[in-house]
Amino acid sequence: MGFIAAFLVVILLTAGIYLFGYSVRQSSLLQVLLLETILGIVVIFLLLVFVDKLTVVEIFTKSTSENWIWLGAAALFGYVGGNYFSLMNLKAAGERANSLLSPAITVVSLIFSFFIFRETLSARQWIGVLIVIIAVVFFLIKDKKTNTVVNKKLGFIGGVMTILLISLTIICSIKGADNNVTLLQAIWIRLLIALAFIVVAIIFFGDRNTLKKQPPQFYVIITLAVIFQTVLGSYLWFYGSFKIGIGLFQVILATIPFCVYAVDVFILKKRANAILFLVVSVLAAAGVCLVLL
Repeated sequence: MGFIAAFLVVILLTAGIYLFGYSVRQSSLLQVLLLETILGIVVIFLLLVFVDKLTVVEIFTKSTSENWIWLGAAALFGYVGGNYFSLMNLKAAGERANSLLSPAITVVSLIFSFFIFRETLSARQWIGVLIVIIAVVFFLIKDKKTNTVVNKKLGFIGGVMTILLISLTIICSIKGADNNVTLLQAIWIRLLIALAFIVVAIIFFGDRNTLKKQPPQFYVIITLAVIFQTVLGSYLWFYGSFKIGIGLFQVILATIPFCVYAVDVFILKKRANAILFLVVSVLAAAGVCLVLL
């Protein structure tokens, strides 16, 4: 079941990349992040009540202070910071560049483990790390789709910050999702804390487009994006990671760029720069395999 969950996550995250890609091109980053968080909280709360059979009191009291601290850190680093910069990268650099962040996040998470948990890395693993980082950075710089200086700069900054922040949140999420809480409850706590940070960000940094009314199709698409990526993707990420191990799970996630390549080339008929993207995807996947297998 862990392998099935991993491959479903690949499909769900690929769909989420395109759905959120549409959303951020129609709106401000903070508006998308706010709607994503509110919709996620509502959907997961209903699942907690009707699927996990928890009462409102149990939702808040079953978790420990340690759960809230680690999941709060995950919310700040990954969900708020990481998602914001991921949306920035998606808007400026496009779906292809955004999909390459997944293998980069995997290897940077390993580097953090090296420094934080004093884990040892072999020469083969360090070679894999270098291959992934060089390949992804090269694509972020050379991709002709981001044809303006501003977009190249925003895409590069968004990509680098996403990699760093979500790598941190992987560690925090795993430590925060222990046996005291269900997987859905861990995601809900993370979203609830994230909402508080987002509201503060909107108060101090929001503009008039943050709460701008959008056409009906915008809300349909972002709702689907939340269901696919924020709810189902997050749940299966936790489930699959615990079932087959975070290392093997991340190797499977390294295939996301290939799914994006297939959608772009065979469905959307976007062939510009496709060979470069495919080569970089193969190098990134090979690097992840060197690191984790």
